Amino acid sequence: MNADRKPEDTPAGLYGPDGRPQFFSDPAMDRFVPVVLNLASEIWLQHEAIANLKALLAKHGILTDDALDQIARESATDETREATLREFLVRVLGPLREMA
Repeated sequence: MNADRKPEDTPAGLYGPDGRPQFFSDPAMDRFVPVVLNLASEIWLQHEAIANLKALLAKHGILTDDALDQIARESATDETREATLREFLVRVLGPLREMA
């Protein structure tokens, strides 16, 4: 962000030396926040796409809510899915376990 784009009533210290807003004492956290917001946006897009596909399948009588519930119950005991879930969690949440 350019310095000339800062609102005149900006609190002192809100922007770092590079002209970008600085909310945390650690600049890495300021870079991390947009990552989380981008992921949240991507998750919402996936949610919308899945909802649209489910509606389309239901509209054409291809898949019902009961059939989806049955698939969910069956997958709850699927060892391959459980292993994939564990790998996913380690990959996504692994950095939280690392020492600083």
